[in-house]
Amino acid sequence: MMRDIFQPKSQHVINIACLHTAASNIAIFDDAARQLELNHLQLSHLVMPHLLAEAEASGGLTAGLHERLVALLRDLQPHFDVILITCSTLGPVSEAFTSSRQPCAVWRTDGMLAKAVHQSAKKTVVLCAAESTLGATRALFCTDGQTPEIRLIPEAWQRFKAGDGAGYFHCVRTAVEHAWQQGAERVVLAQSSMAPVAQQFPPERQPLSGPHLALLQCHQQANR
Repeated sequence: MMRDIFQPKSQHVINIACLHTAASNIAIFDDAARQLELNHLQLSHLVMPHLLAEAEASGGLTAGLHERLVALLRDLQPHFDVILITCSTLGPVSEAFTSSRQPCAVWRTDGMLAKAVHQSAKKTVVLCAAESTLGATRALFCTDGQTPEIRLIPEAWQRFKAGDGAGYFHCVRTAVEHAWQQGAERVVLAQSSMAPVAQQFPPERQPLSGPHLALLQCHQQANR
């Protein structure tokens, strides 16, 4: 599924391609851009749920899937200023695009979350909904000197895949509440699909979520 893909580049806007594995993430990123009032960001959406399905069936991101994703992203690069991989399971593919000489940046959305976590030593709980993301999330967040607790939310992903959005968000909200009650100083929503739950909490208790941080990073990069 493609939406607004291959918009012509413009000197007046930042052209961003969002690679999703869930169509529901389109509204999440569009809403984040509106809330941040970043009208100069032109978001295009590429939705490929079969990529996540393949990774889940294979127990994670395989070498073959990694190679095909790299080729896909290289084909997209000439058309955009930034490509955001919004699926945590596929996020490690961004590591193939670290050169500053690349025609456009390729970032993983959860990478901005990890960067925020690594900037302070607060007691942190990182919440995941999909089991397939656990390996990539641990590798990203748990570095030398940083040992946040990575938690899988029971039943959340089953509800999401069944189309039970309300049940999914209820599971996520409950997990956030438990993390605060158990002494967390910071709670992180590792997957973009979880982001709407952050708005259900007061500012001082809002968990960190990726879409806003990712779009802010795009904005800041363009203004350097």
